[in-house]
This record gives sequence, C-alpha cells and structure tokens, in this order.
Amino acid sequence: MMNYFFDKILAPYSVDDFFDTYHEKDILHIQRNDEQYYQDILTPREISDYLERQDIFYPSVRIVKNGKEIPNNEYTLKSTPIGHHRKDGIINTDKAFSLFNNGATFVIQAGQRYFNNLSHCSLELSQKFNSPVQANLYITPNKSQGFNPHWDTHDVFVLQISGTKTWHLYGFEKELPTKNQSFVSKDYKKEPIQTIQLRPGDFLYVPRGYVHDAMADDGISSHITIGVLSFTWARYFNEIFPQLEEFKEFREAVPFWKGDLTELIKEKTENLRQKLSALNFDKGIERLNKSYQSAQPQPVHNYFESIRNISKLSADTTLALNEGVIYQLVKKESGYELHLLGKAIQFPEVMKPAVDYIFNQKKFTLKDLPGDTETVRALATQLIREGVVYIDEL
Repeated sequence: MMNYFFDKILAPYSVDDFFDTYHEKDILHIQRNDEQYYQDILTPREISDYLERQDIFYPSVRIVKNGKEIPNNEYTLKSTPIGHHRKDGIINTDKAFSLFNNGATFVIQAGQRYFNNLSHCSLELSQKFNSPVQANLYITPNKSQGFNPHWDTHDVFVLQISGTKTWHLYGFEKELPTKNQSFVSKDYKKEPIQTIQLRPGDFLYVPRGYVHDAMADDGISSHITIGVLSFTWARYFNEIFPQLEEFKEFREAVPFWKGDLTELIKEKTENLRQKLSALNFDKGIERLNKSYQSAQPQPVHNYFESIRNISKLSADTTLALNEGVIYQLVKKESGYELHLLGKAIQFPEVMKPAVDYIFNQKKFTLKDLPGDTETVRALATQLIREGVVYIDEL
C-alpha cells in the first residue's frame, strides 16, 4: 500500500520518471477524462455532503472570488449556541451557497482531516516525501475564477474530480521559492506559455514557483489540490545548527560594540568549519521526521467500536493493525517502546514476538499470537485502547 496512491495519480508514468524528469523542474499533465478514476479517493457526493453539514467552522471552509477572499462575516454565524457555550464562525449554509451561486469559489481547507480515503492518501504521500501534506478542495461555479495568477511555495498535485477547468501556465518567475518569498500578482501582465483543460480523472503537477491560474468552464468544477510542504536543505541545516550551542565559542555574545566584525566573522566561520564534523547530522533527520509526523493527520479505524467491544474479545476475534498510523519500535534497557501519535507504549521483551507478528501479518486472531493466553490478551487489550489495532470481526 505504501506507493498505491502515488502510483495511481502518476500512471502511466512511474515514480522514477516523476522524480527524474519533473519534480521541481517542470509541469506534468496527464489526460484521462475518466470520471471514475478518483472514486476511491474522493467523490462529488462526499464533497456535497460535507458542504451541506451544519457544523463546519471558518476557516475549514473559505470563500474567494476573483483573487480575493470574501470576508467571513458575510457567510458565518455569530454566537451560535452549542450546549452551554456560544461560538462564532459556523458556516451559514444558505449564505455560503448564495455567494457560490453568484460566482464565488468554495475552498475546503485541510481536506485530509475530513475525508477518510483522502486522509490515507495524504499520509502515504507524506511518508514518501517525509514532509507534511495538505489537501485543499476547490469547488468553482460556471465560468468563475477563484485566484489571480500566482505561485505556490509548495509543490502541487491537482486531481480533477468533476467538471472541467482551464489552467493558464506562465512558467517560473522564481525557482523553488520559500514561504518568505511571496509572489506579487498586482499588474501581472504576462501571457501564458501553455493553456490546458483538466477533465475528470486528469492530473496536473505544478512545481513551486511556477505561476498559474485557473477558471471553471461550463458547469461546476471540483478538484483537489494536494500540497507537499517539502523540507528544504536550508530547513535541514536549521535543525542541525542549534547543536552549536554545545560549544562555548558559539555561545559568546556577538561584540557589536567593536564596530567592524569582518575579521571576527572570518574567525568564527573557520571555527564553524572545524566543528561541523562534531555535529550529529542524523539529529536533523530525526527532528524533521518528528515535525512532519506531528503535523500529519493519522486516521485510526473503528476506534470507538473496538473499545466498546473490548470485553467480548475471544481467541477467534479477528484484529487488524491500524495502518493509517506511523509507528517506530525502539529498544530500551527494560524492553521495548512503540512510538506513535506522540506517545510511547512500553512492553517487556517477552511480548516482542507477538508485536512482530502483528506488524508482519497486519490481520490476526488472538490464538495466532505467540505467547500464553493471558499475556497476548493483555497485549491486545492495551493495543486496542492505544489505537494500534482494532476489532475487525468478533
């Protein structure tokens, strides 16, 4: 399952083709015109059901038109009673659709948090890139445009779900910009170097820094924009350099009172070169991994139902591993720790064979697990409560 989603959206190109030829270099447009192609990721019906809910708060949904965000007070409620509390910002469905019917675009932000299959797909991509992945949805009415020409500071995968949309592609204005390098769209007058139409099932990759805009054609268009918030080498070294605080010479104050610091900067730069070999560069990878794992939603399956039925566990109960969660097994002096969802589950060495069996087989019964009955039952009970496994069939 690790590359299922990535393989699917890139087909017939391979993952290697993508990284060798297109990633951070050029757009990739794949025509399919297959309305069913993304059905196992997200459907128009799921989008419709979400927009009709009465419990959505701004900014989970934003509304934009002609490059500008419409003030949220035009389509949100104030002081909505929720139990003994009152909350501002709940979406007023009627007002929101009134704006939509007058040419505004719905933007569903962070769709990886609301739609189960999309959440799993986003997690898969985040593990491939070792970076946070976000999935925004854009629902645009007939002949309307949400945003003016712009670049994104993250790579974008566009999946056309329904309707058609015409994209204008202007090329790179700045290669691989970061969040601190924003695009100024005012008075942008360039002509597009390419114009393409996305139909249902089509795919478009747009590298960061590549200027683009899009307009819905006849009928309503809906597409997913998956943003890969890749960690740059600059960010990586930012995670490394805090280790310099371990050395006294880098904890000294910068002596601005001396005036010209040119020679001292040269001296400190040479000190830095000498100290590089003493830094733990693996720590940078660890810190980035921790950052993306904490930011990425990790969906668990059948959590409440499993806890509710935990007393009904028997030797023949079928359990399954929650594969929507990122795990790390760490050896400790007293046994092992299973790290997931910002917590650590401790268990003794004697349970290691059973834990290995669970992760290797993915689906199992209690009687399959190595170990005595009481030990494996206690292990399964703990792992259900922690969201590691769930009851698939009693």
